[in-house]
Amino acid sequence: MKREIETGPQTDKPFSSGIETESLIFVSGQGGIQNGKVVGSDLESQTIQTLENVRAVLKAAGLDFDNVVKVNVYLSDRGLYKDFNEIYERYFSKPYPSRTTVYCDLNYDLLVEIDAIAVKTGR
Repeated sequence: MKREIETGPQTDKPFSSGIETESLIFVSGQGGIQNGKVVGSDLESQTIQTLENVRAVLKAAGLDFDNVVKVNVYLSDRGLYKDFNEIYERYFSKPYPSRTTVYCDLNYDLLVEIDAIAVKTGR
């Protein structure tokens, strides 16, 4: 059985912000978008908003970043990797989630997109 997790205004997008199963939360790809607009043209503002969007989905399921076990990061440029890691470490601590980083074109001129899998514990 699964339950849809939605945050923010409903749209006509063909996917959910997140899906909750009995033991896992799957957070769909989040970008640096707030109120339907990209928050800025720099990596820091986009990454912070992206991670805050991930946090909102986790919070709607009663979880936080400590529950995250897997993260996929999509960066628009290989040169962003070092700076991205410095921002990422503000949100995650050891033991860090398993992670994959991919370099690709992203929609809406985004510099970063992140999806995640979290485990429900203690429930």
